[in-house]
Amino acid sequence: MRNIFLIVFTLFLAFQVADLKAQGKPKIIQFSGLVVSGDSSYGIPSVHIYIPKSGRGTTSNFLGYFSMPTLEGDTVAIRAVGYREKTFTIPKNIKDDKWSLIISLSEDTLSLPDVEVLPWPTEQIFKEAFIALRLPEQDMNNMNENLNDQVMKRMMYNMGADGNMNHKYYMNQQVNKQEQRFFAPTISLLNPFAWSKFIKSVKKGGLKEQWKESDGDDGSKDRK
Repeated sequence: MRNIFLIVFTLFLAFQVADLKAQGKPKIIQFSGLVVSGDSSYGIPSVHIYIPKSGRGTTSNFLGYFSMPTLEGDTVAIRAVGYREKTFTIPKNIKDDKWSLIISLSEDTLSLPDVEVLPWPTEQIFKEAFIALRLPEQDMNNMNENLNDQVMKRMMYNMGADGNMNHKYYMNQQVNKQEQRFFAPTISLLNPFAWSKFIKSVKKGGLKEQWKESDGDDGSKDRK
């Protein structure tokens, strides 16, 4: 009877030691997941996933996916620039030795106070520099010459038609073509609308520009 008790006691101790050894070695878990931004389904690249206790970790790829081996009970930290940090604890008694998550990070907006950078250390030095300031006269003279009435008028007369004027001219041509499609061509000398356009063109200086262009062409031919 005593021998049977010793055998049972020895087996009980053996099972207890085996259980303690099994508990002393945590199981390896393959932790994987996808890191996304808020409610969006787009992944965040280059997110740091690491275990602070052991110093091991990895980073997510350009799609936001990651995979790394961990141990049961490890605390995993997820950090990314511009997002709030999150931590997870690897649960125990996982059947498939695999654990996957979709991790959503919220944006972390930090407002910094305004910083004024001035070239003068004190207000008094700024006042003295402002009073002693002398504006360059040559720049003022150039500004007055460029804003002269004659110069502005010359620029206005030499300015070509812009997109709005070209579109308006094209639309007027199309309307005239549609209105006169069932009529015989008329002589412009007897058309009052043509005379009206001609008078407006003369008032705007269009005839002078055409005369200068034709005069330049004739002068070049005479020189040859």
